[in-house]
Amino acid sequence: MYYYEISSIKSLVYVINHFEKYPLQTTKYVHYKLWCQVMDIIEKKEHLTLLGFYKILSIKSVFPKGLSVGILEVYSTKFIPIVKPVFEPSNTLLDHNWIAGFTQADGTFGLNYTKAPKMKLGFTCQPQFRITQHERDLMVLKRIIESMGCGTVVKPGDGIDRHSISVANITDLTNVVIPLFEKNPIYGAKNKDFLDFCKGIYIIKNKRHLTFEGLNELKILAYGMNTYRKF
Repeated sequence: MYYYEISSIKSLVYVINHFEKYPLQTTKYVHYKLWCQVMDIIEKKEHLTLLGFYKILSIKSVFPKGLSVGILEVYSTKFIPIVKPVFEPSNTLLDHNWIAGFTQADGTFGLNYTKAPKMKLGFTCQPQFRITQHERDLMVLKRIIESMGCGTVVKPGDGIDRHSISVANITDLTNVVIPLFEKNPIYGAKNKDFLDFCKGIYIIKNKRHLTFEGLNELKILAYGMNTYRKF
C-alpha cells in the first residue's frame, strides 16, 4: 500500500488553503479544524513551550484514536478543556466531481454473483453501486442521493453503526450512475472496477445474463473486481 503524505509545515499551509476553499463535507471537518489549531500553535512556536505542548496533547485526546495509555497516565492531569468545532452540513447539491472523488475512497462498484436455486441456470448476478459511511455522516449520503437523483439508504443488519447508499436498479445504473462516472472519471485504481462494472451492466441490459455464456462472463468479471483484483 502506498500513501501520499505532506509533513513540511510550509507545504501544509497549501493543504489548509485548499480545504478552506473546498470545505470537507463530512464530520471529518471537525478534526480538520482541530488539526488547524495545532498548526497554529506550531506556526507561533508555542509547541516549544509546556503550555503549547499540553494544548496539542489536549487536542489530540479528542481525536478518534486519541492518545496511548502511557501518555494518558503521564499527562492526563495536564489536559486543557477543548471545545470541538461545530459541523453544520451544507444543504447544497454536491458537485459530481466531488462524488467521483468520494467514491474512489468509500464507494464500490459490485457484481454480486450468487447461487440462485430457483433460477434456471442456478446462479444470478446482481449489480450494485454502493457508498458506505458511519452513521454520523448519514447526512452526506442523503445529499449524494439528492445530487444523483437516485439511490436509497440501507443499514446492514450486523449491528455496526454504518449506513450505505445502494443503487441496484438497472435503469438507474444505466441512465444515472454510469453517465455520471463517464463524465466525471475516477482516476484511481477503482476506475478498473468501474469499467468492468460497465461491461457487466451491458451484459445484463442485453439479457445475456440469462444464457450460460453471459452468466459465465459475469462470473469472471465479478471474481476479478474489488478485493479479488490482482495488480
